[in-house]
Amino acid sequence: MTFSLSRLSGVAILVATAAGLMGCTVKKTEVPELSGPSELGLSVQTRVTPDILDQDGFSQASIVFTARGPDSRPVSGVPIRLETRLDGQIVDYGRLSSKSVITGSDGIARVTYTSPPRTAEAVDTFTVVTIWYTPIGSDYNGSESRFVEIRLKPVGVVVPGNTLPVADFVVTPQPVNTYTPVTFDATGTTDEGRPCGSDCFYAWDFGDGTNATGQVVGHEFRNTGSFTVRLTVTDLRGGSHSVSKVVAVAQTPRPNADFVWSPDEPRFGQRIFFNAAASTSAPGHRIVAFDWDFGSGREGTGMTVSKTYDVDLIPPGSVTGDTVSFNVTLRVTDDTFQPEGVGVVTKSISVKVP
Repeated sequence: MTFSLSRLSGVAILVATAAGLMGCTVKKTEVPELSGPSELGLSVQTRVTPDILDQDGFSQASIVFTARGPDSRPVSGVPIRLETRLDGQIVDYGRLSSKSVITGSDGIARVTYTSPPRTAEAVDTFTVVTIWYTPIGSDYNGSESRFVEIRLKPVGVVVPGNTLPVADFVVTPQPVNTYTPVTFDATGTTDEGRPCGSDCFYAWDFGDGTNATGQVVGHEFRNTGSFTVRLTVTDLRGGSHSVSKVVAVAQTPRPNADFVWSPDEPRFGQRIFFNAAASTSAPGHRIVAFDWDFGSGREGTGMTVSKTYDVDLIPPGSVTGDTVSFNVTLRVTDDTFQPEGVGVVTKSISVKVP
């Protein structure tokens, strides 16, 4: 049988192709992972129109989100989660047209907020609703929340001009000493001619690098000198007023150490009782430690202690009726635990030779 060259060539090609396929391994093509816009380069701009609404149950504000990449180009497909908060609490106060939106091809997503129904009593308490929005990425912990605010105004209320509060405070006790609790009382602050009370926010600057908040607060100055204490009071409508007073701080007086003993004329070998209850501390403080040195090489602690001077302390050549003097020292420490919070007294006690 005769084959043409062309047919033989075709057969050879088929055989070679088959052999090549049998001698190689086919590798599976990996499907690339889905990718989206980088969270690191993503920015979301927000616009609220209007940002003040009548609280009538139907007034609406438009919230527009614009997502852009690091090259400032619009980014599509960015999901955004929303929630409504009032006074820091998550609550549906009013209504969002959607709590989850996705940016379109123009990088823009829109949502509508509808104000809640009017209140029974049309009193303007300056209610502010916060709309928190979170661009959702691949990592929940890496999602950064932001917020916009919408002010709700009762229908038919004409907001009068705000009269600023009048801040005032008193300081007790006087005089003021170091490491001594001091009370700063701002209950004398007024707003609209009435005590401001809990309707105001009170911020204190004590002039020594420390601060506090509250209508009545406590403080301790650690150093002597003159300190300008400043109180700033803010009312519910944001009006603020400040007042400053200079507070002179003196060193806390040292505690006074004192003691008695019994019997009055002790003898060697006889137990002697020492009592330091007569010691006193500065007002607002207390004595926390009593340390004794009995002048014989022995020591003790406590407000009341006892001690016996042994006969081996009698000097050679002493006879019955002679007395030997010992210097007893009491050291008291108050609750400031400072070098200035120590008082010392030394008394001589005569002990008879039996």
